[in-house]
Amino acid sequence: MENDSKPPPLVQIRGLSKKYLIKKSLFNKEYFYAVNNVSFDIQSSSIVGLVGESGSGKSTIGRLLLKLVQKDSGEILFNGKNIYKYTKEEEKQFRKETSIVFQDPRTSLNPRWKIKDIIEEPLIVHNFPKKERKQLTEKAITDAGLDTSFLDRYPSELSGGQRQRVAIARAIVLSPKFIVADEPTSALDVSIQLQIVNLIKKLQKEKNIAFLFISHDINLVGILCDYVVVLYRGEIMEKGDKEAVLKNPKHPYTKLLVASIPPKSPKERKNFKEIPEVFREDIKEGCVFFHRCPYADEICKQKPPVKTLKNQEVYCHFV
Repeated sequence: MENDSKPPPLVQIRGLSKKYLIKKSLFNKEYFYAVNNVSFDIQSSSIVGLVGESGSGKSTIGRLLLKLVQKDSGEILFNGKNIYKYTKEEEKQFRKETSIVFQDPRTSLNPRWKIKDIIEEPLIVHNFPKKERKQLTEKAITDAGLDTSFLDRYPSELSGGQRQRVAIARAIVLSPKFIVADEPTSALDVSIQLQIVNLIKKLQKEKNIAFLFISHDINLVGILCDYVVVLYRGEIMEKGDKEAVLKNPKHPYTKLLVASIPPKSPKERKNFKEIPEVFREDIKEGCVFFHRCPYADEICKQKPPVKTLKNQEVYCHFV
């Protein structure tokens, strides 16, 4: 929920939808909704966690927010202005103030380029002077936790964690206000994941960057984020302050996600409960979680209302 005392959000998403044509006949078209009527805000200098299973539409939302794919309906406001109504100059400024860190640095970094060329590329695109480019490139690599000696290496000479730091350095070199971090830790060893999470937290505090942190790892979301949006099949199940959503989840899907986190203590693992598999016929209308929900009833064949609580919103009939 939004607090009246907060400043206006940096990013506002209203009724965002993206669909793909999957079947076409003479009289009928069938669509798959990757994102369906999604709305939430991202405050300046905050980290919003977008969590859900693979295929829930998380990465699609990240790309929609940066106009890497085109929406079908809804609004995206950046600094209070609709990003689809930009002039050429506003579009250029938007590109400068936003960036993305992709999931796998092995595929997002050009293997033929040296690290300095990879980080410097956004500066060249935005016509920065050559002397300034060198200085900003060196600052970006050190801010990302690597020494300037790495600038003369190639991505193949770096470890996975080092490559992801290079990707982060490229994302921050223009001093953006907003970064989409699309599963930035999923291709890394567990020991390196926390380092990248701590780096993101450090950059947020020191540079006042807002992040959309996309992940299927609810543990990392709990460590890093201020606000959490839970997604399933392209629709929001629950959203709100981290403490409320993760410590007191209300939606059955969020409860199952939280319950699926393995206990830290070996003694507690004896009582660990897996997510129950519910085999139920899918429905075209109503709650998208109907086919797996342990509490589903006839009323769930209708679209669930939004229940507004103190620090969270829940899309469920039974709250």
